[in-house]
Amino acid sequence: MKRILLVILALTMCLCLFSCGEEEEIPEGMKLASDTEIVDYKLYVPIDWTVSNATATTQAYCEDRTNINIAQWDSSKSVDEWWKDEYKPQVFEAGAVAEATIEKNKDGSEGKSITLDKKAAKQYDYTAKIGDSFFKYTVIACKTGGSIYVIHITYMQDSGKEGDEVVFSSVEKHKDDIKNILDNFKFE
Repeated sequence: MKRILLVILALTMCLCLFSCGEEEEIPEGMKLASDTEIVDYKLYVPIDWTVSNATATTQAYCEDRTNINIAQWDSSKSVDEWWKDEYKPQVFEAGAVAEATIEKNKDGSEGKSITLDKKAAKQYDYTAKIGDSFFKYTVIACKTGGSIYVIHITYMQDSGKEGDEVVFSSVEKHKDDIKNILDNFKFE
């Protein structure tokens, strides 16, 4: 009888160990921002950033209003087609932004090739005026499955600057944070 109880106890312990699974290590100085019950990616942000999740999106921001958000677009198009046919018409042609300037490559094309969690992606950078303020945007788009995942990073112009020059000091200030966020981004 004791042997049977010991075998049952040993099997129970094994089942408990296997069912617990491995907990993924959170990168140092960061916290999980995405709700993995809803979305199929993991976004880690610095601990001092504020997280705000809505259905199927993840958003986080810091004290100077630099922010990052991720959305998933259902699209059968390539990333370049999506940028040209869907993103640009909705953002630039719908009238929400003014004085938009998209960074171009040497050959005149838009977007540079990068990787996101070892997958091919494109990064588009632009500045635009909304109301009386200028913003600098980085849009990273990655096609996986039937979706395009869009990481949208927004920097606000510095306030209190003299003259016509628009300054975005938060780009340099958060350069390491943004690199760390992107380096630790994972698709599930």
